[in-house]
Parts: sequence; C-alpha cells; structure tokens
Amino acid sequence: MRTKFSGILTLLLALVVQLTFAQQKTITGTVTDETGLPLPGANVIIKGTSTGTQSDFDGNYSISANVGQTLTFSYVGFDTKEVKVGAQNKIDVNLQPGESLSEVVVTGYSTRNQTVQNSAVVSISAAELSQMAPTTSIDNMLQGKAAGVQVTAANGKPGQGAFVRIRGTGSLVAGASSPLYIVDNAPIREQDLANIPNEDIENITILKDAAMTARYGSRGSNGVVIITTKSGNRNKDAVVRFSSRYGVTSRIDPNYTMMTAAEKMQYEAEMYALGVTGAASLPGVTTAPGSAERQFLLDNEVDWADLILKDGIVQNNSVSISGGAEKMDYYFSVTNDKNTGIIDNISGFERTGARLNVNFDAKEWLTVGVNVGYSRSMSDEPRDRNNTQNPFRGLLDYNGYETEFVIDDTGALVLDENGNPIYNPTHTTFPIRGALLSEPSEDMDNTTLGSVDAVVTFNEHWSYNLNVAVNWLARRRESYSKPGGILDALIGDPTKPGNKFDDQQHRVDFTVSNRVNYNLSTDDHNLNVLGLYEFNMNEFNRQFVRSIGFPSALLTTQSNAAEVTVGITNRNRLTLVSYGAFADYDFKERYSIQASVRRDGSSNFGEDVKFGTFYSGSVGWNVAKEEFFQVGFINDLSLRGSYGSVGNRNGLSRYAWQGTVGFGAYPGGSSTEPDNVENRTLSWETTTTTNVGLELNMFNNRVRTVTDYFIRNTTDLLFNIPKADESGVGTIAGNLGDIRNKGLEFSLQADVLRNSDLTWTLGGNIIFLDHEIVSLPEGEDIDAGDTFNIRWSEGQKINEHFLIRYAGVDPATGRSQFYGADGNVYFANELPAGENRVFQGKSTIADKEGGFFSNITYKGWGLRTDFVFKYGNWINNFVRSDRESDGLAIADNQATNAFNYWQQPGDTGVLPSPIYAAEDSNITGSSDRWLEKGDYIRMRNVTLSYSFPSATLDKTPINSLRIYVQGQNLLTFSKFWGDPEVGISSGETIAFGDAVAPGEATLYSYPNTKSFQIGLDVSF
Repeated sequence: MRTKFSGILTLLLALVVQLTFAQQKTITGTVTDETGLPLPGANVIIKGTSTGTQSDFDGNYSISANVGQTLTFSYVGFDTKEVKVGAQNKIDVNLQPGESLSEVVVTGYSTRNQTVQNSAVVSISAAELSQMAPTTSIDNMLQGKAAGVQVTAANGKPGQGAFVRIRGTGSLVAGASSPLYIVDNAPIREQDLANIPNEDIENITILKDAAMTARYGSRGSNGVVIITTKSGNRNKDAVVRFSSRYGVTSRIDPNYTMMTAAEKMQYEAEMYALGVTGAASLPGVTTAPGSAERQFLLDNEVDWADLILKDGIVQNNSVSISGGAEKMDYYFSVTNDKNTGIIDNISGFERTGARLNVNFDAKEWLTVGVNVGYSRSMSDEPRDRNNTQNPFRGLLDYNGYETEFVIDDTGALVLDENGNPIYNPTHTTFPIRGALLSEPSEDMDNTTLGSVDAVVTFNEHWSYNLNVAVNWLARRRESYSKPGGILDALIGDPTKPGNKFDDQQHRVDFTVSNRVNYNLSTDDHNLNVLGLYEFNMNEFNRQFVRSIGFPSALLTTQSNAAEVTVGITNRNRLTLVSYGAFADYDFKERYSIQASVRRDGSSNFGEDVKFGTFYSGSVGWNVAKEEFFQVGFINDLSLRGSYGSVGNRNGLSRYAWQGTVGFGAYPGGSSTEPDNVENRTLSWETTTTTNVGLELNMFNNRVRTVTDYFIRNTTDLLFNIPKADESGVGTIAGNLGDIRNKGLEFSLQADVLRNSDLTWTLGGNIIFLDHEIVSLPEGEDIDAGDTFNIRWSEGQKINEHFLIRYAGVDPATGRSQFYGADGNVYFANELPAGENRVFQGKSTIADKEGGFFSNITYKGWGLRTDFVFKYGNWINNFVRSDRESDGLAIADNQATNAFNYWQQPGDTGVLPSPIYAAEDSNITGSSDRWLEKGDYIRMRNVTLSYSFPSATLDKTPINSLRIYVQGQNLLTFSKFWGDPEVGISSGETIAFGDAVAPGEATLYSYPNTKSFQIGLDVSF
C-alpha cells in the first residue's frame, strides 16, 4: 500500500513541476440596450467554447477569459456583438435591437452554450424570476414555465411547497416522483425549498431528459432542478440593491354559495318533513317561521367565513451588496419575507435569511469560491385534518345562527368566573376560534446551505475542481394544548391538565465532489471531458418528547410538566459513492455529441447489488449552419436525439434491504418480532428515456419554438410487495413492476412587435402526456396506500380512480342509480354481488398541462400576464359531498344548491331525494358521483411595471429604478365546484411527503389565495 501511495505521490509531484499556466484574466462590465437600460440575463460566451455566464439584474457580468479570446454578447431580441479580449479588464457593451442568440445554460456539473446543447433543458434567469408571481417556495414559481414540467400547489398555506413532476409520474412509491433539487451543488429536499429566499436566486435550470439527468445517476430519474445563487462582478464598484414588496392576500372567492341562517332553517324544516330525523332538534324545526325565537337567531346571525378568515399581509424586503476588485467578487444579502396567511388569530409564515458569496483568485492557478446562506423560518401550523379542529372545515360546518360566544336571551355575552366570554361549542362541540388561541403549534426551521469550490488550472487544457457542499436543517416543532384550553377540556386529563410535545429534527446532507476537466477548443473543434468522484452522506437525528400536567399556560417547557408520556430518539444514515465520466464535443457548432457514464453505490440496497451503472448518449445537428441550407427566414434549425438510463432510490427506507426486528411486550416480559424481512437483491429502480427534439428560430429570431417527444420506461419499480399474514410482516421492499410515460412537449415564443420603443412577446408551452402501468407484482391489482380510491392495475393509467359509476337520479322515484359491473343500471340495494367498482380511464394526472404569457414593453413600461392551465385530471370532491349531502349532514351548513333535490316525478337535473340517502350512503360513498374534471385556466400573475430610463437617473445616485403593481390568482376559469387547483386533500390525513396520488381529492386543506401587491426595485 505504501509503495502504491508513493508512486501516486511521485506522479502528482511530477505533474505539478511541469505545470504551465494560461494567461487568464477576469473581465467585468455591463450589458445595456440602446437607451442605456441594463439587460439582465444577457448571455456572455467565450467564442468557440461552451463556457459562459449571464448578466445580473443590473446588467453586470463577470467572466474569466484568456487574452486573445473573443467574448460574444447576446440577448433575445438584440443583435449579437463580439469583443476581443486584450489588455482591458472592463468591457461595457451596448446591444442594438435585432437578432437574438442562444442562451448559456447550467447543466450537469458545467455550463454549456445552448447552440450545442443536445438535451431538453430549460433555463429561467433572475430577470424572469423577478417578473413572476411572488411565492414563499421556489417550486411554485416553476408552474407554467417549462413544457413537460407539471406543477400543482400542495395548498395555499404560506411556506408550503408544490408537487413537481417532470414528464409524468416516474415511480409508485410516495415521494419518489419528485425531481432532484440542487442549490449551489448542495442537494435539498422538496419540502425544504421554502427556506431559500427568492431574491438570492440567479438562475434555475431544469434538466428533463437522460442526456443530462444521467450525470446525476441514481438521483436523476425524475429530472433535476439546479438552482444557482447570485454572485458579484469583478472590477466593479459596490452595487447596493434594495427590493421591497407589500400587499394583501385573501381567499380566492368560491364559486358556490353557502346557506344563510334563514335558508338553512328552511332546509332543516324541509328535510324533517321528508323524514330526516336528524333535523328534529334543529332550529328549523324547533322554531316557527316569524316567531320571536327564530327572529332572535336571525338578528344574531354570524358570517363564519368573515369571522375565521382575514385579509393577510404579504411583505418582502431585501438588501444586497455586490461588486468586486481585480481578483475577487462578492455578493451579500439580507432578506425578510412575511405572509400572515388568511386565518385570524395566528401569525402565518416569516423567513429571515442572509447570504455571502465570495470568489477570489488565491493564485494565478487557483480560484476559490465560498457560498454560505442561512435562513430561519417560523410558521404557525393550523390543524389540516378532516375533523372539527380544521378551521376551513369549521367555517363551512358552522351555521349562521350559531354565535361565536354564548349569549343570553337578551343577546348579551355570558362571561366565565374570570370575566371572559365563553366560546360557543356549536353543534360540532369544538369552537375553532378559541382553539386557535389555546392550541398553538409552530414550526421553526434553521437552514444552512454552504459550499466551497476550488479550481486548480494546470494549463489551458487541464483543471481540477474540488467542491464541498453541506445542507444542514435544524427543525423544531412545538405543539401545546394549554391547560384549561378547548382541546384539553374535551380530551385532557383533569388531574394533569395541558399537553405539550417538542419534536426536534436535524438533517445533514454532506457532499464532496472531485472533478478533473479537460478542455480543447480550436476554430472548428470543441471538446470537454470531465471525470468525477463524489461522496454523499445524509444523516437524520430526531428527539421527540410529549408530556402532560402543566401548572400554567405560560409555562411551556418540558421541565415544567408533571409526567412524560412519550420519549423517542431516532438516528439513521444514508451514503452514496459515485464515479463518472462525461464528454461533450461539437464541430463548428454544427454537429455535437454528448456522452456520460456514472456508477453509483448506495448503502440502502442489497449487499451484493449496491452499485448501479447509468449512462446516456446524445447527438445534435444544427442544419441551419450547413452551407447547403439556404432558407433565409430560418436562423436556427437544430435536430437532436438522446437515450440514457437513470436510477432512483427515493421513497425507500434507509435500511430497507436488511432484516430487522422490533420490540414489543407480552405478559411477564419483553419480546422481539419481525419488523423487516431481508432482501439482499433489493436494488435500483431504473428509468430509460428516449428523446428526440427540434429547435427552430425564424424571421430574425422573432419566432422561437422547441418540440420534444419522449418515452420514459421505468423498470424494477421499488415496491412494498404484499406478503402472506403468516410471514409476520405486511410487506417486503422489492423490485417488481414497470410503468411507462410518453408525451409530446411544445413551446413557442414570438415577438409580435419588436422595435426600439415597443416590444410585444407572446409565448406558451404544453405537454400532451400518456401514461400506463405495464406490469405489477404477479400481475395482481393493488390498492394504493395513502389514497382513498386509487387502484393500480396492469394496462391502466397511473393513479386511476376505481369507483362505482353513478347513473344519476331516477326521474320517477328520485332515487340514486348506479351502474353494475355488467353495465346495467341498478338502485343501490339491487347491485349485483361482488365488485362493482370499475376503471374508467379517469386519473389524478392531467393529460395536458402548461402555460402561456404576454409581455409588452414600451419606453420603460411593462405589462406581463401569465396564465397556467390543466386539462384531463379528475378530482373526488369530498367537500362538495358534505355540502350537498342529501340531508345526511343536516346539522352542518349546506350549499344553496342542496335545495335542488328531486321533489316530484319527472324532475331531471336534480340531486337525489333525501328519502333514500341513509340507505344508499355506503354505495354513494364508493361511487363517482362527486368525481369532477379538474380542468382550469388561471391567471397566475399580472404585473404592470415602469423602469426609469438611465437618462433620468444620470444626475442621481440611483443606477436603476423599477416600480410595479402585481396581482396573483385574480381570475380562474373552471367548471369545478370549488378551487380546481388541488394538491393535498388534507395535510394530516395524507402528508405532503406521503402523497402517492396528489390531487386525488378535496378535504378542507388550506385554500389557495389571491393577492395584490406593490413593489420597488432600486440599485445604487
């Protein structure tokens, strides 16, 4: 071993002795338009290479280049400009309207010129991010921005993330279909994206096909989202930028109407007359119309939605300072985001963050970069479960004639012994307004994202890059049921009042990446080869304590409790080691080839099959660069194709392959019992993707379009395979089953108008998606866990609803009718024996999804509107079933449409007669009566802005100034009853991380919101 080590060391020393260093320098400057306005997101490329960067919000850029090389400057809608690098260190460029060029995109472990990019990649710059609808979680910002990227907001809770699916659902395991998120080389969980301030983001790149995702190997099967934070500019005086935004937010207006107190009492009387006995004790029956008792109820009517909800405040402030000297650049920022949410009596979400990014030349041959970001977020956690503790269920359950506080016969408040009003328990026995105060729950997240990047340049061809990245999350949840509070009075121990739990979690993700890079560039040829060795470790630690018996509501620490009822600690670790080689080649930017191979070994797979090998290859041909191509109106015509494999280990427990036992008890002692059965062959879920694409730019790049067709085959699905009861375990993790996603993506942008004063750009994108379950373990159908009525079956769509078909109301009797499995129509009590639920091709996954926009600019004025749409998904509307309950939920308030029930023979287009509701309820609940199409078009964002021209600001210390007004979710077009944008049904019924079929059903989760905001961006 010592001999081998000595030999390696000698070789390295010999290499160092022979090093020659290129004459490289850092060039900085500003890119502006013909009026002097900065162009954010302009492309700066070293001609003849794939190396480049983009300008920041103020048009500033910084790039390292050799003397004699040529910099190419481009921006969509403007002519390109080339400048040769000489003795100067600063190059300011003014671009004129005209031709546009390709973009620089961040890909797997590198940057690359879009002209020679052979894969399906979408890049979103800071300039475009600044025009998007504000959100506290980055993933929500991706909706409608890229063809093939399907985004559904989980719900409207401040700080909540979204379900992002790139080219369909790639796995049947909970949480395994989400893409890999990378922030400055540090992986981050989808659930934790709300801890990253939007203002710090320079660029978001979405890698969609295997040509690039294969470079992330075992973690790239469902796409990769690369987030790059901002940096400074060398040889540039400090630029101070201040951004501020303030607005109000509220619930999106529902498209249904709830009953008033008078209407509800009328409905109760009608139900009682039909024989609904549950109405007997309700005011509609116990008080007579026109009586003093009924008038008293009407005089004290409550609008529960107005009482429980509020207009929230949305506020953001950020300050950044960036600049640099000859051999270093820096970026420093402090941000604060606040969104109070729309529930009265709680504070909502607040995040404060700071970031410092520094890059410097330590030696002529050594460049070092340090990126460190810290954020602290605090979020109130209202109950998000389908019961009386949920405020969004409460505001619909409570009747208008029920008051917030107990009142006497005169309408005066009844007070307790302390002089405080007494909350009215209502018919639900649980007063939400009081519980929001007496049952506080809060999440506190402290996130540190840091990376150190060192680049050793041996010569103009060879370099070595060491990157160390860490993502550390410290999360604490405190949930307290105060002694004497609402919940404590109902279920607490009167001898030991109060109940409190503290849940402390620490997650550390640590990555060390070693890369050796070879680059060769001539007038005709460009070759880049990268070798990779990488190690990743993820560790989770948890401490959970629950206690009862608190002497005072003000004493909340565990040391004040009388008895500890639960005390748990957990610790686990997951590791990954990787080897890879990636190569990119192009000839005159006309022909290009990319290839990669990566071998990953993961600790949570079987002892003999830990390693998996993943690969990709792609080719591209820019036909427009051929001499024979003489079509004048076509600027670029690129054809490309790729094929590759990627892996997946998400959704699998960290010790899934190992045989483990649990510990229990029996009378007289303790015992062990099987917990997990060993499976030494448990290995990677593998996805192979075929992609063919076309990129076409026409009419001096006024029209730009991209089309891709793909087929994704996922094999060896990670699956919890059901086992016989006598095995002692319910399931065993294994590799069985195949699914397929295929689709067509299309995006189009066109500059309808383009001149020095006025531009109008229209654009949009769409995916047409088809998906199928190809095979399952032993060919057996499986009822998906953490769903309501989703069944997986070979030959059917992924996440397809499995329900009895509702046949409508019998006009003669008013009774519900249903289709049997044989296709005939029956009443509920006459259905054939056996299974009558069937597949109907109705999945939770949309067949078509995308977005479109309009962007108009005129002499500094800007008007941008963004729309998103979804078509072809089906949602089980349980909320509607409660509000049109046929008298079953007569004590709860109902929607006014509940009056539209069958009353006489011949009635059509009505709800069933309540006479049969109780008898038919079991069948009705298993039917598709409330299954609705989730189609919608929503105006996600509209922004009116004004950027002051530089001529106006020349005599002030201000470099740039932009003011704007913005609206979010102001218009929705849909036939769905309620809000069609459904992610999770309720967060405590099926948690965000456990969702297998997002969008399956509605169950009173935090609703989506609309907002109006005003903002200011100014730099000095």
